[in-house]
Amino acid sequence: MASPMSISQLPNELVSYILNFLDEPSIFEQYQYDDPAHIPGPDDVPSSDSFRGTIKSASLVCRLWRRCTLPLLFRNVVWRFQHMARPSSGEDPLSTVDELEFLRFLVMTGLSRYVDSLSIIIDYPVTEIGEDFNHHTNWGILPSHCPALIHQGPGGDLVAAGPSYDNNSKCQSNNWLWQTIFEHLDLLTINLISSPAILASLLGRPINLSGCWIFRQKFHILSLSRSADTRHQVTTPSSNATALANTSFGNRAQTTVPCSLFSIRPWDSMLLNEGSSVKVYATYEYFNHVPPSILPALLDSGDESMQYLLRNSLRSLSYVAIFPLATHINDVLIPRVPALEKFYIQIVPRAPSFAEDDYRHPAMDISDLWMERNTAYAQLVMAIFDPPPLGSWSSLQYFESGDAVDREAWEQAVRYVIFAAGATWKVAGEGKFVRRNEKVPMAVLQAT
Repeated sequence: MASPMSISQLPNELVSYILNFLDEPSIFEQYQYDDPAHIPGPDDVPSSDSFRGTIKSASLVCRLWRRCTLPLLFRNVVWRFQHMARPSSGEDPLSTVDELEFLRFLVMTGLSRYVDSLSIIIDYPVTEIGEDFNHHTNWGILPSHCPALIHQGPGGDLVAAGPSYDNNSKCQSNNWLWQTIFEHLDLLTINLISSPAILASLLGRPINLSGCWIFRQKFHILSLSRSADTRHQVTTPSSNATALANTSFGNRAQTTVPCSLFSIRPWDSMLLNEGSSVKVYATYEYFNHVPPSILPALLDSGDESMQYLLRNSLRSLSYVAIFPLATHINDVLIPRVPALEKFYIQIVPRAPSFAEDDYRHPAMDISDLWMERNTAYAQLVMAIFDPPPLGSWSSLQYFESGDAVDREAWEQAVRYVIFAAGATWKVAGEGKFVRRNEKVPMAVLQAT
């Protein structure tokens, strides 16, 4: 009978394989489908007991385990800051910007090659939640173009109602940041987490801030990702990104600045989580308010910064929110969505964490939330499944709803789709529809 073998006698490859089971999802993966307001703050430090049985505790056992766990320890990096000054022209950001210390560490230790995802969380004081008119001038990356109040013009376009940047600075892009990051990290995913106004300022995109005082959303999440097959691949976006850095946008200069992030890698998936809109339902005629959202800018195919992403690389779009207004879905999302292979939507909190009582307010009629949900889905289903599909929805191969836990609503949707488009679409699972007689790309199916 063979004597027992200890783990220290196993080949390094098997030790690495075993330790891989201790790996945990990134902070983004944990919160991407939930209210981002619940993302732990910088002062929410886990207790030492919470690290037991994790990849971090395993890395402290011995040198072999440390060596085997290093690729896992730095696979998902979280970078957190409140504000950062833009470096002067000609300076090397990696050497001069204190907040980039995490990147210097990764480069100097040779760990940068292990990083797959980067989550950038820009915190700001809790007292300024909802004060979008001013707080983005003090937090984020400074100086910034800081979009002031942006309202919707007669044609639905976003128009600046005031100066779009600080009087003491020119309207500048943040391409230096994206170029610095991607010069050293070949990321598969980048997640941006902050207030709507700070995200708009960071990306140089316009935003309507007229309703920020009532929506009072702490964080939104924007995620761009691509498959591992595109890693180290030489693509057009690199040259396109460089050109964007020196582009002048003419009439758009008041509300947008060049942003190379959207074309610096061939991103094929985008997720936007706009948090909870529940607070607006406590106001009179809530449906007249406009949420602070970068969705109109992200789906603006006329914006040069967005064109490569929307017309060439994007294949999958996920939209997550908590009871958004139906007008937001109908007026912004449905008519502007680009040609896609896959679309995912979730507009009700996930069960079992969802409790309707958590959203009750004396001035709110809880039925309004469900009415807006039903209206939004009715408009979306008609746009996708009524022949012929509306606009770019005709290219869609795969539709998924994260709200199928509501059995009555899901079964009603199934009956409608079978009646309206049964020859074209079929049910592929709970909350999932696949186009018939079309070969859905395997990557799309595997991602579901």
